[in-house]
Amino acid sequence: MEIDTLSVILLVLIIFFTFLSIRDAPNPDVHPLLLTSQSDCAKVRNPGETAIYRASSSAHGMPLMTSPDKSIKIISDLFENGKKLGTDCLGFKDTNGFHWESYQQVAERVVNFGTGLIKSTELTPKSSSMFGIFMNSRPEWVIADLVASHYSLITVAIPSIPLRLNDIISQINLTQIGVIVVSNDTLPIIFSAAPSCASLKHVILTESSISSDQSEKAKALNLILTRFKEVEELGSQSKLEFVVAEPGETATIVFSSGTTSGEPIGIELTQENIVADVAGILSTIPNAQKIIPSDKHLSYLPLAYMFERITVLALLYSGASIAFYSGKSSTVLKEAEEVKPTIFTSTPRFLIRFHETIRQEYGNQFLFERGYAFKLKHLRKGKLVTNSLWDMLVFNKIKEKFGGQVRVIVTGAGPISQTILDFLRLTVGCQVIQAYGLTQCSGAVTFNAFFDYQPADRSGCDSHTGGPIPCNEIKLVNYEEKGYTVEDKPNPRGEICVRGPNVMKGYYKRPEQTAQAIDSEGWLHTSDIGMILPNGTLKIIDRKLPIKRQKAAEF
Repeated sequence: MEIDTLSVILLVLIIFFTFLSIRDAPNPDVHPLLLTSQSDCAKVRNPGETAIYRASSSAHGMPLMTSPDKSIKIISDLFENGKKLGTDCLGFKDTNGFHWESYQQVAERVVNFGTGLIKSTELTPKSSSMFGIFMNSRPEWVIADLVASHYSLITVAIPSIPLRLNDIISQINLTQIGVIVVSNDTLPIIFSAAPSCASLKHVILTESSISSDQSEKAKALNLILTRFKEVEELGSQSKLEFVVAEPGETATIVFSSGTTSGEPIGIELTQENIVADVAGILSTIPNAQKIIPSDKHLSYLPLAYMFERITVLALLYSGASIAFYSGKSSTVLKEAEEVKPTIFTSTPRFLIRFHETIRQEYGNQFLFERGYAFKLKHLRKGKLVTNSLWDMLVFNKIKEKFGGQVRVIVTGAGPISQTILDFLRLTVGCQVIQAYGLTQCSGAVTFNAFFDYQPADRSGCDSHTGGPIPCNEIKLVNYEEKGYTVEDKPNPRGEICVRGPNVMKGYYKRPEQTAQAIDSEGWLHTSDIGMILPNGTLKIIDRKLPIKRQKAAEF
């Protein structure tokens, strides 16, 4: 029997599309049973409270996680571990594109800047000496932060967004810092604040040159204005040995970008607080998704936000590379195409704008809609399809907008719908993780499980923030002023409380506010209202009525 050419072509096409359908069959990325119980619930509970929930890997009765490794005690240990593993460390952009400094080069800069800083100012190791960091994210932010741990100093992280002069003055005066590291965009604010800040003496500018105008203004204000490179050069002449911090010592004081009382309230975090949170985040990542030295991150969020700071430290511990954007939010995606990050952290606002842009560009196209429906069908069955015909035709082009290599996007700092999370998973083709966190808890409290694509409700619109990370435990307590109780049906609701080694030491010089926030059993009362879902994950639903203390600062 003869077979004509057309029949052969049709047969080949049938075999090809059959192969694609088999290859893309909805075998779930993780067994569904593993997602039905994402936290370990204690057997007993107190009246007016839920039981205590922990990560499934942190059994009740056992100590909570404090470190990614027994040898890692403080922030400088995280960096020293990465130095053994990684090559390119910190990247920055100039007129010729992105340039990278190796881990060895960054380590040398840490020694030089730390030595020069101590020699040129009144800062003294092991004396609770503080210095401020007030600028957008850049390599010098990380270097200054690492210096504090290597030389037993304390950083004061002042948010550069939003820029409010009265806040800056209050924060400097509360901490009485005499030294602050700034960039060209924040230097004018410091000049404006200086007449009201008697303690401030030294201003260190990260840019390569100081203009005559800047020099004259500093002199008129009795400020010593020095270039960051000058401090490094001074330190390189005669280097000081490290005077490393102890785990229980204060590492940083972080000011939230907003308060409800109008007063500056600094959140005091220790070395062990921060290391514990890094450990908690790293432990949630499955082996197939672990951070490795070849990973890259494009950092555009301010490092004064603890979750971005924790992310960078987790990457440094793993020997990965971190590039810093040029400072313009409008160019983040363009720079992502150049850096090609594999890990990307973002606020919901940025991701929502991305969703709107892609919808406008592709939303009415036949191939986009058919492909989206195909991939969403599989996602609802637990399978994220990334290598289908639809990816080749449509979605790989969208993935290129993030550089084409992104495998994980992490978001927090506000609500984001399941619709947006699913959209990013389907169009960018990567894991999208939502976290819940507080500056008071060093960054993260709960984390979505990898490969969990299920919504928090039957409509498919609401999302959840995962279960507790292994360095902390959570519970809900009644908040009857708004009618939230742990007896609510179908799910318990109440104020979220957190306890663990990542919970802050307290509010700096605010013992009364600290006592209001942290009870006698060590539970931080967050003022956030949550709901515990049947699978042990947390959904944020509301906030308590305003009271006169700092709003629980979300990352």
